[in-house]
Amino acid sequence: MLSSLGNILEMRRNSGVRFLPVTHDFRPCRERADEQGFFVFENKESFVHTYGISSEPEMLSAVNFDKFYLVGIHQGLCPTGGYRIHVQKVRRYTGKAEITVNFLEPRPDAIVTLAMTTPTVFLLVPRLAGEQEPPVFCFRSANGTVLAERMPKFDK
Repeated sequence: MLSSLGNILEMRRNSGVRFLPVTHDFRPCRERADEQGFFVFENKESFVHTYGISSEPEMLSAVNFDKFYLVGIHQGLCPTGGYRIHVQKVRRYTGKAEITVNFLEPRPDAIVTLAMTTPTVFLLVPRLAGEQEPPVFCFRSANGTVLAERMPKFDK
């Protein structure tokens, strides 16, 4: 699920960053999706291994890992619908990628689905030409607080 149209519009302004539709059922790997999490994948094998799934999800078939890193962001288990992830900004520098993320809650008067949800966003962040080492991915909140720092996961 895409978290909002705002994500799509913002990412078009950031050259090379794209969202992937989440079409995979993550029930077999609940422990990953039920907690807030930030993941960066170097290849398909690391994605499959991290989520403990037996087959490659369809969304991975179009990912060119020679040109992109796959980033997964989970909001964690939420008590109702209406929660979402808004990726405000992605900046790529040599040796670093900064991703600004907002975890949004429904308004108190919002009509929401009365079911537990696990908002998830996957996006592709471009590799830079000539980069020798993988970058450090820094995830920040809108107010600048560092939420997590991650290196790409390898599994070859």
